[in-house]
Amino acid sequence: MRIKNVVKVMNFHALIRVDAAKRKAQRYMLMEREVMSMLDQIMNNRNLLLDKNILTPNPDKPRLTIYLGSDFGFCSNYNSLVNGELEKDKSGDKILIGKKLRHNVDHVLLRMDQDEMEGRVREIEEILKTSILRRQHSAIDVIFVRYINATESQKDIKRIFPVEIPKDADPDDYKDDFMIDGDVETLFVNLMASYLIYQLQIVRTSGYASENILRQNTTSESLKKIEEIEEEQLMEERREKRAAEFSKVIENYQKKAR
Repeated sequence: MRIKNVVKVMNFHALIRVDAAKRKAQRYMLMEREVMSMLDQIMNNRNLLLDKNILTPNPDKPRLTIYLGSDFGFCSNYNSLVNGELEKDKSGDKILIGKKLRHNVDHVLLRMDQDEMEGRVREIEEILKTSILRRQHSAIDVIFVRYINATESQKDIKRIFPVEIPKDADPDDYKDDFMIDGDVETLFVNLMASYLIYQLQIVRTSGYASENILRQNTTSESLKKIEEIEEEQLMEERREKRAAEFSKVIENYQKKAR
């Protein structure tokens, strides 16, 4: 079957990407905790907040959501999970990354295919800088499908701004004094924009791993179904052949009996 050959090729490419994507996602998962801890110490520092050196978001503004989808199909419900959240978002601003994301949506600030992201990171960074500096949004979220392990992934809504204080945090950890030279506002806006871009790369890597695992699972399941259909067709052909041979034997016997 022609379709079987296509699915085999898709399955092979997914297998090639899965191992590399899993290793990269696992490394980023470790770095994510370190980056979050570092920014948490700065952005939630009591002294910097009291001195109004940290730009806090305006709670009255809409949120900005970055939706991370896929450029290709055949990855189970990866895009449907992200599109489901996108359909609910009627008023917030949006950045859409992925060819398979819905098109008939409002308040889209930027749209690109996933494979364009590396070359267009600066465009995303400028939107984030403007958002923070002008306090245009109450929060910045990323919606994607997070890699858990080789057999599990799940939809995740991750808040990357403002940096939230962990529930088990010690209040004394936020009392350190910082000595800062230069333009404090520009320094922190650039720092936060760089952090947000890095966080976006982290979740993108996790999403890419999930996408390829789901695609590999889907194509493997599809190959099994195709083989089952082929087996059923072969059995049906054999039954028809046996029936035809039996009918021919009966017909010959009846001719001889006459």
